[in-house]
Amino acid sequence: MKHSKLATFSLILAAASLSACSTVKMPNLDFLKKSEFEEDARNLGGYPDVADAPAEPTNIRSSAQWDSQAKKLITERDEFNASQTSLSEPAKSEAELERELAALRAKARAYQADDPQ
Repeated sequence: MKHSKLATFSLILAAASLSACSTVKMPNLDFLKKSEFEEDARNLGGYPDVADAPAEPTNIRSSAQWDSQAKKLITERDEFNASQTSLSEPAKSEAELERELAALRAKARAYQADDPQ
């Protein structure tokens, strides 16, 4: 009895699967139609000749130039001091920083209060 129910269910499932395959609509893709750029490709005038290419590039820096530029960048990196970059602004006191922090917290709370969630 159990075997016949399983066989019947399998048969119904197979029939449903095959009928579902017939309802799938495949788009009509035409891969052989002409490209809209075909005429432009014909009017390119051909490809450049490989014999005209230089054997090696002529605008490459020498190893010594690379080394000097790298050493210059390393020196600039090592000399950088973040505390010296803001010399135009006077240092803020602890009280000023605390006031700014409190003002920013108040803005954040006001923003959260307006949030509709």
